[in-house]
Amino acid sequence: MGEFLIRAVRPADADELGAAHVAIWRAAYAGLLERAKLDALDPAASAARWRDTIIPATAEQERSGVRTRCAVHVATGRLAGFATGGTPRDEAPPRPAELWSLNVIPEFHGAGVAEALMTAAIGDRAAYLWVLRGNARAVAFYRKHGFERDGATKTDERWACTDERMVRP
Repeated sequence: MGEFLIRAVRPADADELGAAHVAIWRAAYAGLLERAKLDALDPAASAARWRDTIIPATAEQERSGVRTRCAVHVATGRLAGFATGGTPRDEAPPRPAELWSLNVIPEFHGAGVAEALMTAAIGDRAAYLWVLRGNARAVAFYRKHGFERDGATKTDERWACTDERMVRP
């Protein structure tokens, strides 16, 4: 992984995180989520959310076992992706850790970034995650890393979609 530096997110990353978050979602969820909702995503609003909510919360989250990490492409200094994981958010979690999010810019798919980010966020411990139904690429990646669907689902009213739970022993 010498090509990428995995590190904690920083306040100076907010603008790039916001732009990356929107670009990743538009690419990853095209055809799976409503196009109008994806088109309405705003990089500036996403950056503000990172700056005002997510990044300031990371210090407190770190103390509770939640890690937010980003991958920086060493040669260019560009953000390649980000992930958050740790303490479960569900009331009755099936495992002691949850991968909250894992996002990689498409041009870096297949470079090992996702695996490195996932490892930085949750390690190799027993964990679970929620994946958008129909996201075959993500399901294949998670299966490769020991996750399997357990049959649990939940509806995301905001995005009008269904998420499926995957667990790893």
